[in-house]
Amino acid sequence: MRYHSLIGLSLFVAVGSGCSTLSSDPQPTTKEEPGLVQENAIPSSPSHPSSYSDYSKTSGNWAPPASNYSPPTSSASMGSDSSPTIRPGQCWVHSQIKPRKVESAVEITIKDSTAKISVTPAEIRQGYRQVVTREGTKTYRIEPATYKSVSERVQVRPEMTRFVVVPAVYETQQKTVVVEEAKTVLEACQTAGTRYAKNTGASGYCAREIPAKEKTVNVQALVQPETTRVDFEPALYKEVTRWVVDQPARAVEVSLAPSVADVPVQEVVRPEQTRQTLLPAITQELNVTRFEGSSQMVSRQAVCNADITPELIHRVQQSLIEHGYQPGRPDGLLGERTVSALADYQTENGLAVGALTFETLDHLGIRY
Repeated sequence: MRYHSLIGLSLFVAVGSGCSTLSSDPQPTTKEEPGLVQENAIPSSPSHPSSYSDYSKTSGNWAPPASNYSPPTSSASMGSDSSPTIRPGQCWVHSQIKPRKVESAVEITIKDSTAKISVTPAEIRQGYRQVVTREGTKTYRIEPATYKSVSERVQVRPEMTRFVVVPAVYETQQKTVVVEEAKTVLEACQTAGTRYAKNTGASGYCAREIPAKEKTVNVQALVQPETTRVDFEPALYKEVTRWVVDQPARAVEVSLAPSVADVPVQEVVRPEQTRQTLLPAITQELNVTRFEGSSQMVSRQAVCNADITPELIHRVQQSLIEHGYQPGRPDGLLGERTVSALADYQTENGLAVGALTFETLDHLGIRY
């Protein structure tokens, strides 16, 4: 036998026959696990007490006894002053109201718009142009001078007067030369009785003449003194050939034509152009999920397992499909797809999630 867990089911409390009694330590009376709902949970006997025991086959609506159902309140919580009265035969769940998930599409710009500039290159044409490489002008050509030869007698030395010295004339002669003249000298002698005057200190002297000394020498006697005479030298001449200007140099005017060359050139036929194109921004749509409200734990009256019939599940499936949810094929079985669709519906509408509550049936428009 298959069982499916209801999403977010925290506590299932049943009061009355067929459900667990409310106590500090609740003990299940059946072998069903808390929070699990049997798919084909059909009452074992018509006498089983149920909130949906009165089912009208003619009308197709559930009609629970008025004494077994209390209208749900958003602030209902077990043990508070505002809690509804719990009556025998009711089943309650302590469940969570989840924040409502709101999905929206957000467009973000992943690349800003910009201006793209495209450049069209210039159109160039190849050609040739004549360029004057040297301008024409007038110049002058120098014609050199012409020369002719002329013979000419040139004086290389003028007439000159020279003085010639005539040397003196000498004659050799002998000449006697007194080399020492005659002189008189006194010589000691005995005279005038001095011979006997030895003790008187007197002495006698006799005078004697010494003759002169002569010497014969050869001498050059001047016969004719030195004189000068005047000699005349004639001028000297030399025959030379010299070149004289026959026709002087002259300037002749010359016209020079300009020099021209063909130079390859590039001519711009169409100048370079720019074009600006606006590129739109690139955007991307993202699905953004946000949550409204906050999580809170509440107590809600739920349909007991014995009262969950295929007919009820079929109606819940049909209502979920009408509200845009996908519980799968309406087969009256409380399967995973039906439970998931029911939990999504409860989350989206701010209802307690995880159990088939009377609050959810009322919201789905299912009469009970």
